[in-house]
Amino acid sequence: MGLISTSKRNQILFIGIFTIILIISIFYYQSQIANIYSATKETILSTVGLGFIVISVWIFFLIAIIAKKRSLLSLRFLNFWVASISLCLLICGVFAYFQIHVPGHGEINMGGSFGLAIKGNSDILGTFRLAAVALLIGCVSTPRKMWHLSYILYRLSKRLSKYLFTVLAIITSGTIFRGLRQNEAIANLEDSPNIRNTYSQKNISVHGAPTPKLPQPPKPISNDTTHTKLSTVKQIEGQLSSSKSVPLTKTAFPSTQLPLQKQIPLGAIKSWQIPGASLLTPGTAAQEPQMDQSGTARIIERTLGEYGIEVIVKEIKPGPVVTMFGLVPGWIRRSRQVKEQKPDGTIINDANGKPIMKRIEEKTRVKVDSIVAREKDLALALAAPSLRIEAPIPGTSLVGIEVPNARPAIVPLRSIMETNDFHKMKETSKLTLALGKGSGGDVAVADLAKMPHLLIAGSTGSGKSVCMNAVIACIIMQNSPWETRLLLIDPKRVELTPYNGIPHLLTPVVVEVDLAVHALKGMVREMLRRYRIMEEAGARNIEGFNRDLPSNNRMSRIIICVDELADLMMAAAYDIEHSIIRLAQLGRATGIHLVVATQRPSVNVVTGLIKANFPSRISFAVPSQVDSRTILDAVGAEKLLGRGDMLFQPPDGPKPRRIQGVYLADDEIEQLVIYWKRQNGPLPPSISLEPEEDKDVSNNKHFEIDSSDELMQQAIELATHYNRLSTSLLQRRLRIGYPRAARLMDTLEDEGVIGPGESGKSREVLIGKISKSNLED
Repeated sequence: MGLISTSKRNQILFIGIFTIILIISIFYYQSQIANIYSATKETILSTVGLGFIVISVWIFFLIAIIAKKRSLLSLRFLNFWVASISLCLLICGVFAYFQIHVPGHGEINMGGSFGLAIKGNSDILGTFRLAAVALLIGCVSTPRKMWHLSYILYRLSKRLSKYLFTVLAIITSGTIFRGLRQNEAIANLEDSPNIRNTYSQKNISVHGAPTPKLPQPPKPISNDTTHTKLSTVKQIEGQLSSSKSVPLTKTAFPSTQLPLQKQIPLGAIKSWQIPGASLLTPGTAAQEPQMDQSGTARIIERTLGEYGIEVIVKEIKPGPVVTMFGLVPGWIRRSRQVKEQKPDGTIINDANGKPIMKRIEEKTRVKVDSIVAREKDLALALAAPSLRIEAPIPGTSLVGIEVPNARPAIVPLRSIMETNDFHKMKETSKLTLALGKGSGGDVAVADLAKMPHLLIAGSTGSGKSVCMNAVIACIIMQNSPWETRLLLIDPKRVELTPYNGIPHLLTPVVVEVDLAVHALKGMVREMLRRYRIMEEAGARNIEGFNRDLPSNNRMSRIIICVDELADLMMAAAYDIEHSIIRLAQLGRATGIHLVVATQRPSVNVVTGLIKANFPSRISFAVPSQVDSRTILDAVGAEKLLGRGDMLFQPPDGPKPRRIQGVYLADDEIEQLVIYWKRQNGPLPPSISLEPEEDKDVSNNKHFEIDSSDELMQQAIELATHYNRLSTSLLQRRLRIGYPRAARLMDTLEDEGVIGPGESGKSREVLIGKISKSNLED
C-alpha cells in the first residue's frame, strides 16, 4: 500500500478544512440562508416558473460543452444554438397557458412572467406567436426541408383556393335562385283572400315574418303547484335580475321589474380566474433572540419571588408583537414546631425532661389572583408599556403573561394565506379569513360562514380599516363574481373606494348616507325574496339550495361591509339599526353576512340589539375599559398596543384571543383590483337594491297621536276640568314622559282645545268645562 504524496495530502486537508468551515457557516447563518433561499425561490417561481428546469438543463448542457468540447461553440453551429434557445422560449411560452399549485406559494403560472411576456395577454395571439417561434426553429435547424415543405403548402393552397372559389359561386347562385322563387310564390299568395284571412288570424304578416307582440307580464307562481329548484330560479330570478349592475343614484334605484336574462353557459362562467397568493407581497417576520426571552423569564420569576410568589416559567411562545410566558404557580411554604409524639400519642421528652420539638413544613398553592395583582410591578420590572395576564390560558393549567417584544414584526397577508391551516379551512369554506398570528406565534384563521357576522371596533389608527381590507381581499381571492357579491358602504369615502370597478360589486361603493339607508333596505328586500325562493324549492339554507344546481343557476353569497357605523347612526339611527338587525337576525340562511366596523364603540352606536346578533367581534386598541366592555363584554382591549394588535372573540370561544392582525399594503390592493379589472368574463345577474315602500312609521313619526286615541281623549277630558293646561300637568296626571306630553299639547292646540302660548308655560283652555260624551258627539 503506497503512501499518499504531500500534494495529495495537502489537497485532502484543504478540502476537509473548507468543508468544516462551510458546515459551521451554514449552521451559524442558517436563518439568513433560509431567507435568501426563500427570496430566491420566490423570485425564480414568479419570473420563469417551471421554465427554470428547461433553462437549467440548457445551462448545464452549455457548461458541459465548454468543459469537454469547445469546438461546438464555433460559428458553424450557430444555427444549432439559435434553435436551442428558441426551443427554450417555446417551452416557456407553452407553460404560460397552465396554472399549478405549489405548496407554500399557492397558485402560480407555470411559465412565470417570462412565459407570459412570450405568450402575450391574448391566448389566440399567443398561439400565433408560439407557432412563429416553432417555425423559426424548423427554419434554422433544417432550412432545406422547411423550404421544400413551404413550396408544397403553396401549391396545395393554390389548388384549394381554386376549388373553394368554384363551390362558393355555386352556393351563391343557388341561394339567389331560391330567393327569387320564394318572392314569386309570396306575390301569388297575396291575391288569395283565404290566405289573407289565414295570415290575419295567425297574426302573421303577408311578408312571412311574425308580427311582433308586446311582452306579457310573467304569470304568478301558484302555491298549489310543486316546482323544482331550477324552475323556481328561472321564474323568480328572471323577474328580478338583469345582465348588468346598475349604479346607485340619489333619484332612483334599479327597477324591480327587470327583463329576463340570457342563459350564461357554464364554460363562460369558469373563465373567471381566481388570483393566487403570489400576487401579494411576501415578507419575513422578525423574532426576538432566545437569550432575551430567557432573561425576561428570569426577571418574571425573580420579581414575583420578591413578593413571596413562587412561579416557574414553563413555556415561552414568541409571537410577532408579544411573547407569551406560561407560568406554573408554585407553593407558599410555612413551617411550625410541634411536640414529637409516640405512636400511642405520648409526648417524647429529652434527658432534661423537656418535650422534643420538631419542625413541620406546610405547603399551599399560590393563588392566581396574587399573580394578577402584581401586574403593575411586573410591568415596572420589565420596563414594558403594558402587560396582559391571561389566567388561565384556555385549555392549559398555566397562567399566561403577554410581554411586548422590543422589535415588533409585521404579519403579511400572504404569509397566512400560504399556511396549511388556511388551506385546510379553505377546502371546506370559501369565506375563510386570514386574521393574523396569535401571541404564541400560532396562525389565526376563521370562517365567516360560521361567525356568521363580524363586528370590528377600535380607536383611530389602531388597524380597523386594514382589517376590513384584509377581509375583502380574502373573499375576492377565493371567490368569483358568480359565487360571492359585495356591497361596500364607506361614509369616509377613502377606505373602500379603491375597490370600485371589480366585478364582485353589486353597485359602486356607497358613500352617501341616504343611499346607504336605501341600500340596506334593498338588501332586506333581497333577503325576504331569497326566503320565498327557498320556500318554493323546499330548501332550509343556501347550501341546500345550491347543492344540486349548476353554477349559472346558483344563489350567490352577499357580503355587506360597513366601514364606519357611527357616522351612519348619527345621520339615520332608526333606519340603519332596524336594517342591520333584520339582516343579522335572518341573513345567515340566505347567504348574507355583515362585516361592520366603527371607531366609537359606545352604547349609542353599538346598541344591545346589534351586539346580540353579532357573536363574533374584533376589538383593536380602545382608550378605556368602558369601551372594551361595550365591544367585548370584558376588559383587556385598553391594554393593546395598536397597529394591528387586537382581541378576537370567536362565536364558540370562552375568552377573547389576542392576535396580531395581517397587514395589506395599498399597492397590494391596487394589484388585486387591476387583476380583476383585466378579466372580461360574463357578469352575474344584478340584484335590485330598490327597497319596498316603507310601511313602518319613521323615527320622527313615532310619537304621532291620532285624535281618536284613548290617551288623546283622556287629555281632552283633563282639559275640561281646568282653565289652564301645562305639559307638566299632563305628565303627572296621565303618567307619561315629557316628549309624549309635549306632543299631546301640540295636538290639542291643533284641535282647538287649548290656545297658543310660549314653550314651558301653561296655556288657556278654550272649550270650557263640558263632558267627554258631548265632545265625542
